[in-house]
Amino acid sequence: METSLSVYLVSLALLVVIITSVGIRAFLNWHTPGAPILGLLMTVMATWAAFYLLEIVLPSLAAKIFARKMLHLGMTLCPPFWLGFSMQYTGIGAYWSQHGRVYFLAIPGAIAFLLGSTNESHHLIWQSLTISNQNPTPLTIEYGLGFWLYMIFAYILILLGITAHIITYFRNGKIFRIKTGIILAGVMLTGAVNIFFLLFENHLHIDPTPLSFALSAPLIAFGFFRFGTSSLFPLAASFVVENLQDAIIVVNRENEITDINHAAKELFGINNIKEGVQVFSVLPQAEQFKQIWDSPKNNFKLEMTLGNASKWYEARVLPIIINQGVKPLGRAIALHDITKEQALLRAEKRRSQQLSLLEQAGRRIADSFDEREILQRALDTITQEFGYPETAISLLTKDNMLEAATISGTEDFGYRPGYRQKLGEGIIGYTASLQKTYVTGNVSEDQHYFSTSTRSGSAICTPIFKQGALYGVLYVESFELNAFDELDVATLETLSSQISESLHRAELYAQTQNDLRTLKTIQDISRLIASSLDLETISQTVVKSLKDVFGYSHVSIYFHDGEYLYLSAQVGYSEEMAIKKMHISQGVIGKTYRTRSIQFIEDTAKEDTYLKADDHITCEICIPLLKDAVVLGILNVESSQQNQLTQADVDLLTTIAGPIAVSIDNARLHAELKKMATTDAVTGLSNRHVFEQAIHAEIERAERNQSPMSLIVFDIDFFKQYNDKWGHPAGDARLKAVADIIKLNLRKYDIAARYGGDEFAIILSDCNQQNALAFAERLRQGTMAGAPRPPENRKGMPGYTLSIGIATFPQDAVLPSDLLISADNAAMRAKQQGRNQIKFAGNHETT
Repeated sequence: METSLSVYLVSLALLVVIITSVGIRAFLNWHTPGAPILGLLMTVMATWAAFYLLEIVLPSLAAKIFARKMLHLGMTLCPPFWLGFSMQYTGIGAYWSQHGRVYFLAIPGAIAFLLGSTNESHHLIWQSLTISNQNPTPLTIEYGLGFWLYMIFAYILILLGITAHIITYFRNGKIFRIKTGIILAGVMLTGAVNIFFLLFENHLHIDPTPLSFALSAPLIAFGFFRFGTSSLFPLAASFVVENLQDAIIVVNRENEITDINHAAKELFGINNIKEGVQVFSVLPQAEQFKQIWDSPKNNFKLEMTLGNASKWYEARVLPIIINQGVKPLGRAIALHDITKEQALLRAEKRRSQQLSLLEQAGRRIADSFDEREILQRALDTITQEFGYPETAISLLTKDNMLEAATISGTEDFGYRPGYRQKLGEGIIGYTASLQKTYVTGNVSEDQHYFSTSTRSGSAICTPIFKQGALYGVLYVESFELNAFDELDVATLETLSSQISESLHRAELYAQTQNDLRTLKTIQDISRLIASSLDLETISQTVVKSLKDVFGYSHVSIYFHDGEYLYLSAQVGYSEEMAIKKMHISQGVIGKTYRTRSIQFIEDTAKEDTYLKADDHITCEICIPLLKDAVVLGILNVESSQQNQLTQADVDLLTTIAGPIAVSIDNARLHAELKKMATTDAVTGLSNRHVFEQAIHAEIERAERNQSPMSLIVFDIDFFKQYNDKWGHPAGDARLKAVADIIKLNLRKYDIAARYGGDEFAIILSDCNQQNALAFAERLRQGTMAGAPRPPENRKGMPGYTLSIGIATFPQDAVLPSDLLISADNAAMRAKQQGRNQIKFAGNHETT
């Protein structure tokens, strides 16, 4: 081994140690600007030198090739890291030196390294790699096209870095030039050595480039660490001011601009400042600057519009004082960009307003149980907190329209409660159809927005749900473009949920109040109808109560008798249209009876069985009045379209139907008991007890009115013989047949009674003797008409002829007992004189 080669290898080993030490020093000062990338630069330089050393000393070809590939990594990454260090160090190319973007410059170097690692498959980097017979020695290399292309790219990067340093060198003062000159000397030495090696061969085939690192690396490190950035601020003020992002203007005592940095030129759109230019002719909002020019308060906040963006600056005026007590030489005006800070403050203020909105709205709507009041309070709170020009809530109607319910805001957009629009129409309709929040940053460009006038601004619209179904939408409009962000969306959606919860609470309250009202009404109706045992009174009480308390316009009650349903009471129908009787096979009422189930007809026009009793009726509810699965009657409620019946009405009427059915059943039982107590079980006529009470009352009435009254008493001729011959069931049937003939001829205010056995008594009110005779003759003839054969010679026939006596008040008697005896005696004479005849009391003739 030649002595020169040995010296080279030892020097190279020491160089690796030196460069590694510099890299470690740089990494230990990680937070110093430029230190991290300087550390990476030293690392790849050490990699280059170390693996070049290994390439020389390793004996085998394979080992040497591996070392060459790792050396190639250091070689390819040195130029991009040098450029990155230059940009961070000089401040030129600020975009690349911020947020780690400088590391993207290493991508081409990494690609070149990968090509070198896979060279055997394409030979782009090295066409051949051979080993000399002498050892130790580096590889003999024939470079490929890819290598030379990357070398051109690498030297472009190196030259860009050198250029940045040269520019910085001439821009700044002496101290900073020393620093920049030292770094330039180091890198230019390495570049010169590398170019010499690539262009000219040496007999040892040794690359001196890594060895040049022995000088360049310490020079770069010395220039960086010895004259660090922090120590240069007092010495390189012009550099610092020029590269500050703050806009700086320096003026003399006459307020003339003497100096202006790059940031100020860009801010105010100034290319060159001529001598004698007054600063107030350049400054925006100059009056505000004048107010603080000589004031202790030397700063204020300034808003400027640059293009379409609005930016905030903190403006500060600082006097330039050399000695205290001496008039300032001039002033320095600094404008510091505080747009981000203002945005944060505005965001925080807005968040505070939004939290306040939710708290205020939650408190204000929590104590209301009125739906419209809840909506209005929510809108008023939004307007109070944010001062939006327009806020509105539109509700979904039954016909799938959106109707403005409540409106608020600082401006009058001509929008009024009651305004209706279709689903999908306008922002409000579109939001309702979308059923999720919709935001537009500029309403004038929004395809869904419509207005009677041209406006500019932004809008947000969010749906309101109630129990999972769309209830309406909340709409807010601002004059400011892009006024609403994700936080506004979250806030209004939360407010929408609060409104929904309050509406649900109000609905529950209203339902509770309605239930209490219903229970009270049921109790009142129950108490009223329970106080009566008369069916007609009960019916009238029910229909009147349902109309007065619940506002039903048409109410009726039907009772069942045989195959017909008879109207018992009604309200709302005209006398001509009211259906007083219907067969159980007819109408919705008949269907209710047959099915014993509730019938709710929401549209009577679509119901074939509906019987019209009023031209305005559009819906009907029929409730069966059931007792032990037996239909006692039908409760019928009908209404017009203006007061459409709902399922809630069905539930209410079903609840009320229970106590009504109980009262009707009690009245029926009472009527049956009363009938049993006052009616003869066989004939259905009044019994003797009723007759005796009635004859006293009728005589008193006739005496009071001075009108006649007649009493008819008769026996069925030979009824015992008929009973003995045909049996008691046939006898009872005959008694009932005679009673039916009496009922057929009886007036509704007359009273007929079975007085005992086969004896009957009939009280004819306001009836003289002749009219009584005519009535008695109709009975006699009607009874004979049912005989199997005509009686012989008008003689009595068992079961089919009558012996009748007539007594008239006051001519025959004035006392009830006397009148009864007179009529009975007359009947007795009829029997004695041959039966089948009529006799008057006293000695009056008969026919």
